[in-house]
Amino acid sequence: MNFDSYKELNTIAAYLQNETLLFRDNKVAQVALHTGLPGIILTLTAIRRQFPELVDTVILRKYIDKVYTLLSESEAFYPSFSGGLAGYGFLLCQLAAEQHIDLADYKEVLEEIDEIIADHLNDNLKANHVDILHGAMGMALYFIEKGESEYAENVIDHLNKTAKREENRCYWSSFDHFKTKTYKIDFGLAHGNAGIQYFLAKCIRYNIQTDTCRKLLEESLNFYRYNSQDLGEIKSYYPTMLLEEHYLNGTAKPETSRVAWCYGDLGILYTHLLLADVLEDAALQVETITKLKQVAGRRLIAETMHHDAGLCHGTAGLALLFKNSYDRTGEIMFRETADYWLQKTYEYKTGADPEMGYCLYDGGKRKDTDSSLLEGLSGVAAAYLATLSPAGNPLIDKAVFLSL
Repeated sequence: MNFDSYKELNTIAAYLQNETLLFRDNKVAQVALHTGLPGIILTLTAIRRQFPELVDTVILRKYIDKVYTLLSESEAFYPSFSGGLAGYGFLLCQLAAEQHIDLADYKEVLEEIDEIIADHLNDNLKANHVDILHGAMGMALYFIEKGESEYAENVIDHLNKTAKREENRCYWSSFDHFKTKTYKIDFGLAHGNAGIQYFLAKCIRYNIQTDTCRKLLEESLNFYRYNSQDLGEIKSYYPTMLLEEHYLNGTAKPETSRVAWCYGDLGILYTHLLLADVLEDAALQVETITKLKQVAGRRLIAETMHHDAGLCHGTAGLALLFKNSYDRTGEIMFRETADYWLQKTYEYKTGADPEMGYCLYDGGKRKDTDSSLLEGLSGVAAAYLATLSPAGNPLIDKAVFLSL
């Protein structure tokens, strides 16, 4: 690699601590883990754990207080893990574990947001909105973090009831309100069945309804095996999604999905590495590593469909997931692939804005001042930090469903 990862991380950390530059983007002033200031705080906390000289604790504390103020002044509350109260509660748990705050100081606000989240979680289950980023599963993840299993149990019961079963397989479908206006089977981590797999694995790790979760995971894995595509003209093992009607009547056509955290083989197969660990399934690990090696060989833009440096659907996400895959398996090919994608991330430096310096996208549009965790500069920092950290990046990994 023809760059210094520590130097790049230092540059990004300095930008994230420059309030004048950071708050040029109105999106920063949100109580949103993946898109607002909480994700930046989490990133700086993760950087400080490994490289304390790069983060000013006075500025970090100022940001923590700023989020609290934003919450206090808000008139509307979004409850989700990705964009609202559950993610904020998750952040407070991590900050307390890192001894940056005392949760006792937040007792009243936590009691208030817990009540709001619980009400919305139940409403989401009634609407069958389980999405891990924006729905019931993400809210339940926060309660798991607090050591409260009741809400996770409710979600598991719902998933068990709503699973569509066929022979030894099961899947979950959701209504597509935006594009197709019909029911779809989403294969991805961010909004689909792989996200459900992650949630069930998390519940097993925390000893919540383990028998039910194991059975659902085994059936879900069989669904993925049943729908694995033959590689050739189609360049991916799994599609992005299938319309449920087409799946059931046998008219669904294979499609090539992107290589990314959010959708496609990489996010799915990395999740399956986590499943192999929690299920203690050596055969699943071998099967998954074999497929991941094939994914590691995909380098053409037509195969990966990357167009930016971000974590969600860009090269930083590829670098982060392959570095984590190396940490979990010791397969040197994954480390080499992580280095390749980190180099590509560096090459997305545009030079157009010396303060930002990376080509980033928000919703498909160029966003020069995006500092967020999921699509912005904090996600790029996560990739540099991962390559510099022998033990990985546990704070950020947990926030983006890469560790249990």
